[in-house]
This record gives sequence, structure tokens and C-alpha cells, in this order.
Amino acid sequence: MIFCTGELLADITESADGRHARAGGAPFNVACNVLALGGESGFYGCVGKDALGDMLASVAYGCGISARVIRSDLPTAAAYIRIDGSGERSFSFKADGTADTMLDECELASLLPERGILHLGSLMLRTERGRGYARRAAALARGRGLRVSFDVNLRSGLYRTESDAVAASLETVGYADIVKLSEEEAELLTGEKDARAAAETLSAGGKTVFVTLGGDGAVAAREGAFVRAPAHAVEAVDTTGAGDAFFAAALLSLHDGKSLRAALEAGCDAGARAVSVRSSSLLRPDN
Repeated sequence: MIFCTGELLADITESADGRHARAGGAPFNVACNVLALGGESGFYGCVGKDALGDMLASVAYGCGISARVIRSDLPTAAAYIRIDGSGERSFSFKADGTADTMLDECELASLLPERGILHLGSLMLRTERGRGYARRAAALARGRGLRVSFDVNLRSGLYRTESDAVAASLETVGYADIVKLSEEEAELLTGEKDARAAAETLSAGGKTVFVTLGGDGAVAAREGAFVRAPAHAVEAVDTTGAGDAFFAAALLSLHDGKSLRAALEAGCDAGARAVSVRSSSLLRPDN
């Protein structure tokens, strides 16, 4: 099983088609995509006792994944996504004092599978409580023999400074076994402008690292091995959720024992399909 934990939030998208709200959050999207790809997935998150929280809990319990969604008196987190004519996104968040960080590793302990991967979201890292939860969750998982995956998804605007955002990300990369990040994030975390150099730097110690390059495809590195895959030629309509689709496919391939190249190519294929439709997660079962 690939068990995901972290943010479940409302994606509120504004585009030429109008304004739409739906369930989102990178770790939740990964869980849904894994299920849609034929894998077994689970999710643990927290939302508020409000209308958005009601909607998110209903979606989580109804989409087929093994979900546990707790409720907090704090408001539900939301991401506001604006999409331009080329399909590129800009983000703003309602994430100050929200419910998504109110997670407890003791409850997680009762939910974790006996084998597989624990996938960590990144939005919770903006708070000391969230960083502590991520650290303890990773230790719990590794103590049980699970691998830990982490998608950097660095949102520097949620931190006091960009340096704080980088430090929180690097700490979590340090105890992850599988990491995904964009080309820009890779440069921020390593200082390397070259994606291969960044991936190989981060893969030190036996980590598997994926760096996505947008229209140039993606690269991956692990224990001295390096592979590159081109992007598929598709018209980009909406890039929202493409990285989550990519990582879900790559994680499922690794979970099933496939090679690094096979995982990278599976990720590129899923990511390309995700950008070709206007949706926050192409592979989600309810689409």
C-alpha cells in the first residue's frame, strides 16, 4: 500500500470557465491517483468543522481509498489557483491557523500498513507542529520497514522567508527514501542549475530522486544510476495536479519492484495525461 498523509484542502480554481471548488492537496491527490492506476492507497488528514470540511470529508470517504479524516475546530485550508491561457498556474493559500496541521502520529500508527510506502505532504511543514508530525511519522514508518516518500512542493510564500522554506524541505528530504521536486526546487535546495547534478547530489545515501522538467520531461537518480525521459507531446490545458499524477505513477512502479527507468517513464506518461485536461487530478477515480 501507498499510504499518504498531510494536506486535504479545497482547490478553488479561477479560470476563463469560472470558479470551481473541489477536493485537493498533493498527498490526497497522490492517494487518489494510485487507486486509479490500480494500486492500493490510504490517506490520513484533518479538515475543519465547516462547509468546506464537510465537502472534503465526503469526497475522501466516497472515492474508494482507505481514508481517515479527522475534524478540527480550526478552519479548513484552501488553495486558490488561477490558470492563465497557457495552462500555467499561480497559487495563493488560506493556510494561517488552519486544520491541516492538526495530525497525530499516534493515530497514524493505527492506520499504517504492514508494508509499502508512507508518502508525506509538504504544506504542514510551514508550522513547527507540522514539521514535528512529519519527522515522527517518518520515524514510525521506517521503524516498521516502510519506505518514506516526499514531494517538496515548496510554497515559500507560506514561510517567514524563503530560507525557512528551504530548511524545512531539506530536513524532510533528509529522512525520505524517495523524493520528487521540480527543476526550480532542485536548484533552490542544492544550488545546482543542472538537473542531473542536483538529482545526483540529493540522491546521496541511497535515495531515489525524481526531478521534473516541465516540457523537457524528467530525470531520476539513485545510487550512481541516472536516467532521463522526454516529455510527451501534448497540449497543456491545466498543469494543476500533474506532479501528483507523475509521482503517484512513479511510486506505484517502485512499490511494484519496477526499475528506475520504468518508474520515470510511468511518471512522465501520467503527468502528460494530467496536463491535457482541465482538472486538478486527471487520474482521480471520480473523473
